[in-house]
Amino acid sequence: MDPLSEIFGSMKIQEAVYKRLEATAPWGVHYSGDTGPRIRFMVVVRGSALLRFKKSRRTFSLSTGDLFIFILNDEPFTLLDHPRSAVVDSSEVLKREVDSVIHYGGGGPLTTLVAGSFGMSTFGAPLISTILPRFLHLPLDQTRSHAFQSILDLLATETSHPGLASSGLISCLYEALFVYGVRAYAGSSAAPPKGWLAAMSDKHLSKAIEAMHSALHKSWSVESLAREARMSRSAFALKFKTVLGQTPLEYLTQWRMHKASAMIRSSDTSFSEAASAVGYESETSFSRVFKREMGVAPREYRRQYALLQSSIQQ
Repeated sequence: MDPLSEIFGSMKIQEAVYKRLEATAPWGVHYSGDTGPRIRFMVVVRGSALLRFKKSRRTFSLSTGDLFIFILNDEPFTLLDHPRSAVVDSSEVLKREVDSVIHYGGGGPLTTLVAGSFGMSTFGAPLISTILPRFLHLPLDQTRSHAFQSILDLLATETSHPGLASSGLISCLYEALFVYGVRAYAGSSAAPPKGWLAAMSDKHLSKAIEAMHSALHKSWSVESLAREARMSRSAFALKFKTVLGQTPLEYLTQWRMHKASAMIRSSDTSFSEAASAVGYESETSFSRVFKREMGVAPREYRRQYALLQSSIQQ
């Protein structure tokens, strides 16, 4: 399994919801932000809008076909059709919702937006937030793949004319949309020169990262990872630290603990089995590193997860 698939496979989508906003000019809506780890989407089906973040003082111009993804970002924001349009709180606009569709505005030119979100396990959220940016803006352009555009079109159609099992289908479309969105962003000029996506796009660093993920149990060293990357030890160590902000062995430890935590969440896996699977011969040394990285010992981690699952099922 490649690293990106491993990340998406651990997300565990929960509580997917959507709203379709049919807004006629002039209009403006302020959102105070969600609570809990959620990934939110905004697709402009027709028309245009301004998206403002007051805290970071950033404004994005959104047009037909644009996709905006908020990755575990609870920062308040405002959507409006014009800089001078009056703005109301989202709680007032939501009172107009009928069957997940909201009609709002002054009766002028129409803008249609599909906005949705899904929750994810609090155990997977920290990893996602460390390797992906806080938001992705993906404007419609000629390089967008047919498959990616098809997902957006299906989402627009399904929210416009919901049918049998729509909620389940929309959840699947969200997951696919997130994968295509991250993939497209990683290959775009907007992607930053540093961070996990940059490393995965680098022909040398990606080889070492893929080698680690495919054999977390192996006794890796900086030298052996440099050979995988086809670089000298010093050049590899420097580039890895520069791009990812951590040393190769720090990165390896982080992913070992992520893999081990997933195994520990399964009551069928013993702590010694989890330790061995990620390269630790001693359960004691594994437990020490696990507590340092995850904040709690393996046994307490499993207990907390069991309590969370119990509360969800009640």
